Amino acid sequence: MYVIIMGAGRVGYLVAKMLEEDGHDVTIIEMDRDRAKELSMQINGLVIEGDATDPKTLEEANIKQADAFAALTGKDDANLLACILAKNLNPNVKTSLRISNPKNRRIFEEVGDLKKYFDFVISPEEIAAEYISRNIVTPGFDRVLFPKEGAEIVRFTIDENSRIAGKLVKELNLPKDALIIAVYDEKGNLIIPSGDTKLPEKGQVIVFAKNSVLKEVKELLEGGE
Repeated sequence: MYVIIMGAGRVGYLVAKMLEEDGHDVTIIEMDRDRAKELSMQINGLVIEGDATDPKTLEEANIKQADAFAALTGKDDANLLACILAKNLNPNVKTSLRISNPKNRRIFEEVGDLKKYFDFVISPEEIAAEYISRNIVTPGFDRVLFPKEGAEIVRFTIDENSRIAGKLVKELNLPKDALIIAVYDEKGNLIIPSGDTKLPEKGQVIVFAKNSVLKEVKELLEGGE
């Protein structure tokens, strides 16, 4: 996959590195000359010093051949404009729009004419705030949040002192709004469990659950003998 990233701050840089590590081709467009020069020595892909809200810069980055375009600067208006331009130049490109102000995200999503220009909207600040608030209320989870759905994916460790070690999944009596979606044994082997799956003596359990039952799930899965 060929991906163009607009903005090489902390978010843009980390996304670029992760994509490269997964084998994708990445081009970064960065307005700051010093930052662009620095990045050219840190990533394998092309780094263009320029403005992604300028169609000529997008064309220089081969937007028409791109599979995805991610506007990841801290400026909402520039990100939105860049996604619109990218879609106009390449209607098939998948656009990702970063919104720093959560209010703007709601506005952009409510305006129907704008939706066609971006395929994915993300607010790192909103996610971080939600993550922090959830950890304040229910600390101690290794979690992935689904804020709109009121649910989370959480990971629990099994060891020789765990109450659930060696038990069958169906014997756990999990609440109805919780589901074990994966089990890893001590060697890291993945098991997609059924009710008859026997949990390892050591390993990890991945649970998808609503926020309302997390405390109950935590007490059940982390309790000792």
